[in-house]
Amino acid sequence: MCNPRRVEVTATRELAEAWEHEIRRFATRTASATGVARVREPLEAGIGAPTLVMLDRVLAASEEWVADGESYRHDLDGGHITYHADTRELEIVAEGSEDVEVSATAVDTRHGTINETITAVGAGHYYDDGWGGLTEADARRTAGRQAEHALEEHRARLLREAREADERARGDEVAASAGSEAEARLAEQVADRTATLRADARRRLTSIGVRGRQVFHEALALAYRDAILAYARMRGASNVACVERDGVLEIEFEMGA
Repeated sequence: MCNPRRVEVTATRELAEAWEHEIRRFATRTASATGVARVREPLEAGIGAPTLVMLDRVLAASEEWVADGESYRHDLDGGHITYHADTRELEIVAEGSEDVEVSATAVDTRHGTINETITAVGAGHYYDDGWGGLTEADARRTAGRQAEHALEEHRARLLREAREADERARGDEVAASAGSEAEARLAEQVADRTATLRADARRRLTSIGVRGRQVFHEALALAYRDAILAYARMRGASNVACVERDGVLEIEFEMGA
């Protein structure tokens, strides 16, 4: 068998090819919409200072009332009540919240053109004695096919690199556009849900108030009890008795004239 012979073929192509690429970005934004309705009611002017002192102690000792400065808050289903000791007001609040999530997609279709001369080399082999049935013409055809294949790979790589470079250059801008659109939609939907939740809170304010006043007056009743008992003890009362029946406090004691 004779030594193998190598045939090389160089192929050249002038590229003037347009490309199109779609850059797509997706953004999601979330926020909480809250609707609130509230009313403040002054306490009766006839509540004496000793009772108010005891009320502060009752609320401070309760696990259901949480101190906040000079106020005490009690959470309810769908709202809360707050006793403001500094203004002697009971604040009734109905509230509701809801998570809002929106999405937006931004798309930018990009175009460009590759103008470049590309070159590739292919190789083929044959034997002088025709071993394996390969001739120089076969080797040249093989080399030509390799060169054309390499040219096509080079062309595809240039197109891919052009699209990738454009996406790197424009991707952040398209993402920002998607984010801005999502934020605009979010603001609109939060405003809509807030209005709906606020209207719902106004409708529920009456029922929240009924329950809230009941809870507060239970604490106020204990304050009255403690104020009366403190007064009786301070005056030297005897046979002091305090009994609760069916939600009614009965206090008895004896004092000298």
